[in-house]
Amino acid sequence: MYGIRIELQSNLCASSGDGYATTIDTDIVTDKLGIPYIPARRLKGCLRDAAVYIYGEKSDIVDKIFGISGDVSSGALKVENAKIEEYETFSKMCIENKLTANMVTDLFTDTFASTAVESNGAAKENTLRFLRYVSKNKAWNPEENLVFLAEAEIDDIYYNDLMRICKALRHIGYRRNRGFGCVRCSIKNENINFNPFSIPSDIDKNKDYTIKYIVKLDENVMLPAQTADETIDYISGQAVAGAFAGKYLKNHEPDAAFDELFLSGNVRFSNLYITNTKYQSFLPVPQIFGKTKQSNCIIDLTISERGTEIVKPLKSGYINSDLKVMNPLTERIYHNNLSNAEGGLYVQNCLQSGQLFRGTISGKGSYIRIILELLKDGKFSFGRSKTAQYSSCSLFGLDVDTTVSKKLHIQKGDKIVYLFESDVIIPNEYAGCSTDISSVCDTLGIKEDYLTQESGLKYKTLSGYLSVMRLQRSHIRAIAAGSAIVVKYPEDTEIDEILYVGGRQSEGFGKIRAFKAGKLPDDEIRIRRDKTVDKVYGNEDMEKMFVEMKKDETMRNTAISYALDKKSSLLNEWNSAFIGRIILMLKQSESEIDFKNRIASIKSKRKRQIADSFLKDALNKWESDSKYKVWAKRQEYWLMILTLAKYFHKSKKGEATK
Repeated sequence: MYGIRIELQSNLCASSGDGYATTIDTDIVTDKLGIPYIPARRLKGCLRDAAVYIYGEKSDIVDKIFGISGDVSSGALKVENAKIEEYETFSKMCIENKLTANMVTDLFTDTFASTAVESNGAAKENTLRFLRYVSKNKAWNPEENLVFLAEAEIDDIYYNDLMRICKALRHIGYRRNRGFGCVRCSIKNENINFNPFSIPSDIDKNKDYTIKYIVKLDENVMLPAQTADETIDYISGQAVAGAFAGKYLKNHEPDAAFDELFLSGNVRFSNLYITNTKYQSFLPVPQIFGKTKQSNCIIDLTISERGTEIVKPLKSGYINSDLKVMNPLTERIYHNNLSNAEGGLYVQNCLQSGQLFRGTISGKGSYIRIILELLKDGKFSFGRSKTAQYSSCSLFGLDVDTTVSKKLHIQKGDKIVYLFESDVIIPNEYAGCSTDISSVCDTLGIKEDYLTQESGLKYKTLSGYLSVMRLQRSHIRAIAAGSAIVVKYPEDTEIDEILYVGGRQSEGFGKIRAFKAGKLPDDEIRIRRDKTVDKVYGNEDMEKMFVEMKKDETMRNTAISYALDKKSSLLNEWNSAFIGRIILMLKQSESEIDFKNRIASIKSKRKRQIADSFLKDALNKWESDSKYKVWAKRQEYWLMILTLAKYFHKSKKGEATK
């Protein structure tokens, strides 16, 4: 993993394709904290243009580095979003100082107005447009240019070519042929791989092991659902197996070991479901759970009566043993459709970055050893656009232990819930798939007489695309995750807590969890973590900026508080014309001494005393808490109070005319 360094030489507009309210017609791309970034797709496209400029449109090098549209295999280059170089420190400070996204964006940006013109040079009517751009200088140090850094992965044989391509890249973003987006691009020589985990070496090849692991979404992830522009709300075992298979093929041929790992069903890759900062196990919400309409409480219908309240079924989300429901966050991303001659924007709804997902990988020790080797770099790519924009994830937590088949001891009369933790495919004798309750009971070895009325199944149609063969998968009817059957056993017995049934178990399908009614299970996970993956860099200029921002916020809050406290005197002792006169003096003054001299020049002794008394009283109110003697800040403080005073008079006049 390397870094592509992008230093701004002019202002930049990496457009989002959207506007902001009614004030900005063309807005920039920002993350959820409000920090601007350069989307990886945009960056990769610009790098490809630079490569074509060097090598020509039909060069094999261009195709091998960037890939060919519609080809089965991707190019040698993988690029992530370009974030500001000090992103870790800055984002942490934004959170600590509780800055809103708009406040953060304002630190980096300014606006630019433009119009279309007639042939005679006059502006056309109704063509005024406002564009927001990222200023080329750092907000915390205006003498330095803002730098973006994008992590990139490239095969070693193309490293020198990528260096040349980066040097050739001179412009990025919207209006790059009109003065915006001038950059200096280079590739950092040092490899920036970072692995916080020690991989266990005492793995017995003949024993069964389970890897419990947690993945953090470093970027948005797009895993298409039934519609191509909507993501599913989990990371499928199929996507996980594909990611590991891709890792394996980077350093190996598709040999016998590859078949054993990924094609023979010897290793089970589970789905990854959302988890919280306590790393608790969250399961698809069971059909047997509901939420009361009036009190909004979660009810387990296997142990609770509906009563008089209306109970609505929980149709989506994931639930833990504390009956807390989580729904993964999504984000809508706009893209320009360059494949269409007419262009136009399209939208994709993705899993939002920063979230944690948890799952397992299980198999014999001989296979687990290889999987752990593939985990060493701590990086993953899932879903669509793996080489740009989406899918970048990192290993956040890891636990490896021998697989123990836990038994559930059942006494006569116990209610047992069989929760379908993943979608289940049950083959029938006609080479199709069955979804009826009798097939489920037969598969689990349960008599239908044991079922209770709380049982509930839901269904879905599975499809997909085989990219290697370029074929659409056949549609399959399956029992959907979250389905649950409730069984009341007439005698003492014991069963496995976790069962795997049906087809495609190696791709996350067929997992069923059994537990006693009213006791949702929670799998513990011990995090093996040698050191933090969060890199923090000291930055004195940035710290000073945040201190100044806090002072400014205190000043503004004090000004508003003072104006409200003195509202009656500002209305009775001042008039609108006098306030306007003082505001004009304040704006024209070059220093505090200049301003006081202008106040002293007021002929009316009474008005001069009112103004002088107000200025001293207001200043004492503020500077009792923060000693701020910079003229520009005092000027802003007084101006804010006087502007509010003018507003008070305007409101009073409006009320009088009603």
